[in-house]
Amino acid sequence: MTGMDLTTDVLVVGGGPAATWAALKAAQDGADVVLADKGYCGTSGATASAGTGVWYVPPEPAAREAAMASREALGGFLADRRWMTRVLDRTYAGMNELAAAGRYPFPTGPDGKQLRNGLQGPEYMRRMRIRVQRAGARILDHSPVTELLTDPSGAVAGARGHRRQAGQPYRIRAGAVVLATGGCAFLSGALGCNVNTGDGALFAAEVGADLSGMEFSNAYGIAPEGTSVTKTAFYSFATFYREDGTVLEGAAAQGGRSVIARALLDEKVYCRLDRAGAAARQAMRLAQPNFFLTFDRLGIDPFTQRFAVTLLAEGTVRGTGGIRLTGDDCSTSVPGLYAAGDAATRELICGGFTGGGSHNAAWAISSGTWAGRGAARHARSLGHRPGTRRLMAAGGAGLRPTGTPGPADGFREVVTAVQGEVLPYEKNYLRHGDRLAASLDVLDSVWEESRASLHARGQDTVRARQAAAMAAHARWMYASALARTETRGMAKRLDHPAQDPQQHHRIVTGGLDQVWTRPEPLTTAPTASTAPAAPLEVAS
Repeated sequence: MTGMDLTTDVLVVGGGPAATWAALKAAQDGADVVLADKGYCGTSGATASAGTGVWYVPPEPAAREAAMASREALGGFLADRRWMTRVLDRTYAGMNELAAAGRYPFPTGPDGKQLRNGLQGPEYMRRMRIRVQRAGARILDHSPVTELLTDPSGAVAGARGHRRQAGQPYRIRAGAVVLATGGCAFLSGALGCNVNTGDGALFAAEVGADLSGMEFSNAYGIAPEGTSVTKTAFYSFATFYREDGTVLEGAAAQGGRSVIARALLDEKVYCRLDRAGAAARQAMRLAQPNFFLTFDRLGIDPFTQRFAVTLLAEGTVRGTGGIRLTGDDCSTSVPGLYAAGDAATRELICGGFTGGGSHNAAWAISSGTWAGRGAARHARSLGHRPGTRRLMAAGGAGLRPTGTPGPADGFREVVTAVQGEVLPYEKNYLRHGDRLAASLDVLDSVWEESRASLHARGQDTVRARQAAAMAAHARWMYASALARTETRGMAKRLDHPAQDPQQHHRIVTGGLDQVWTRPEPLTTAPTASTAPAAPLEVAS
């Protein structure tokens, strides 16, 4: 092939926290590591653009019990206590390591002790990039992967991609691959999420892996109209208003976001953070300065002036579904393939509900660590250099059309068609079986056409593959949502508003030309009371 040709033990695909932890731990385990990022590792993605809370809990029995119990009901009792315990342990160790080895400047409390339950994304990711490089891993910036490669046995053996700045393709032979590409926000414009187009899920499905929890994907974040900042926690201090100035009853960041969605179908909704006192206002600016940047530029005081708001889809970036894991090392059902961060299902620790940050940040640290180490062990187990295996390309839609190739910019129509089914509130957020089925019919047609004719060259190959990934992602979401005929976690069904004890299971999905779903029994019994409860909306 023309372009760059590399060989490594472990290839990490992605550049956010899960990817950098995976690359760091694989390198520290003695593996030769290459990290390939769609953007510039350390600055791209949802974490690098904002601050985030972290599920950091000291190893005290009462505190750990409270931490695990706090969201079990919200998540529909689908979380696994064993995994929750593992994540709490690994996150505690990881954050302490970040303080010691990474010298992260955590703030201190009144008692002089560091507060390690939050991170400023830009500084966090800057330090993670440095740590990855110092560990000896090679970073390929602006080098999105476009497909996985397999050996004759079906094991994952590397990847192909495109180097944007060099304008050339590349190939990497690897003993194991970690997919840490994030979730899918469907190019909705949410801050830091336009690199999150579900690529990893598509790559995984093309080599035979399956997914889980894809029905938990109708997450929408509140943002000032015309902007991208979806940090929702501060809206707990808000009052929401109709266009005529009257209070929008029932609207809230937590437990009332659907009221906002319904109102936005017919009119503008306004907001004012008028329930924050002076001390809270000061603390908010210190905690999330980028939240206020938009207001400062617009000349708006959000505490005293009303401003219009919107809801931006965040899909599986803030939802919990993703690639299904089969081992404690974050391995998948395909040999040589590992998944971490938002690309992997977070049902194991969140069930069917999570906010932004917190559990997600903890999961990135933990799953990244386990996936990196697992991939390094797998590469060693091969007993030979990865470069000796014969490779076969796994990519389909957007790369190898089954029919006559369409126009080079055909990906634009695919993106528009997919967004038309997943961004509108009445289709994805206010879900009803009839609307889900109608949208899935449209998406099936979009996929069929994409498989037959979607094709591009050069840099547009990346865009074509993103479009294909979005189409696949949407189909898995809606097929799983139709299979769950109840309301559990964030998977709300207007036509099935109650929680059904008979559906206390996970839903696994997969397939490309033919999407399938099946229930998966839980391996542990539910803890505490599993009496149905109205699902809430957690701010972040």
